[in-house]
Amino acid sequence: MLEPGEAFLSNTPALAAHNGTQPDLFLRWNHIPEAAAAVDVVIFLHGFSQSKGEMQLSEKVERSGIILTGRARPTLAVLPRGNWIRHYYYDFPALLGGGIDLLLAFGLHWLSERRGIPTALDRFILGAHSGGGMPAIDIIADTQAQPDELYIFDGLYGRDPAEGDPLEGVEVVDRWLTERFAAEPERFGALRVPFIERETGAFSRAVGRLVAAHIEAADEALRPALTQRYRVERSGVQHSQIARIALPELLADPAVDIPWYVLPRF
Repeated sequence: MLEPGEAFLSNTPALAAHNGTQPDLFLRWNHIPEAAAAVDVVIFLHGFSQSKGEMQLSEKVERSGIILTGRARPTLAVLPRGNWIRHYYYDFPALLGGGIDLLLAFGLHWLSERRGIPTALDRFILGAHSGGGMPAIDIIADTQAQPDELYIFDGLYGRDPAEGDPLEGVEVVDRWLTERFAAEPERFGALRVPFIERETGAFSRAVGRLVAAHIEAADEALRPALTQRYRVERSGVQHSQIARIALPELLADPAVDIPWYVLPRF
């Protein structure tokens, strides 16, 4: 049995290509029974930082919302430090091209060593805030482990129109939704995209149209449940607070009506 805990790690092999400070990985886990052969893994991609290249990973922990106290399933949460590009910009190149599979494997290996028994992956949950949102789309385009649940918090900025289609990547979400809906209801999924119109409205609304089309094409008996777990919705709080408020609730219940206007439970 492993009691709830957390740890910061440095020089993570899967993140070696990223520029920035150490530690470069934060892990948090809830109660994991001795009999658990597999755990859920939550990976969260943070956004930009006004601290620029001197950003400490602890800055992103609180705002990430990776709080597991409302979650019953044994879960490991993973927050990698991104790659500092310049100014306040961060991205996640080491996690592209299947790199996130290596990070998943590293986290599970680390947990297995701590527990003293092999631990496999059950459900994979990918969350992202702000500047981590578009990297999340690029990641699921070619990762082997596809997320069961995808949560993007005001992060679908789209592409630079000067470089091509600003909605490039919508087709990746469409493909992911097709696979997720095909697995319903035996292996349920979720997509929640709280957004702010002036920040990420165009791409978010395009994803919302995809969600509506997939729900319309689904079995009528499944539509009420699907409508609760697959939503593109306007945020009720300002940009920096969206993940902090929404993610703990979604980790407890992916169908929850996010309580924007009350004090956080977690």
